[in-house]
Amino acid sequence: MALTPADKQRRYRERQSAPRESEPDVIERALLQDAERAERGELSAAECFALADKLAELANRHLWRSHKLAEMARKIRPPGLPP
Repeated sequence: MALTPADKQRRYRERQSAPRESEPDVIERALLQDAERAERGELSAAECFALADKLAELANRHLWRSHKLAEMARKIRPPGLPP
């Protein structure tokens, strides 16, 4: 069965939006919005625990990445210059 132009357009939009949903900024923004909802009391206790785990994991990934970047900066810094 041939796809209609509307079906083709819908599939194209889905393919285009999929990578954006996995970008770190998009994920972080969604988690922060959920945290605001939790502060307002809109989430159940189980949802709050799950969100807290996701936020802690995100914080650990940021910390790990910052350590790696700082290590790279130390390696490329010329000797004798102040830090």
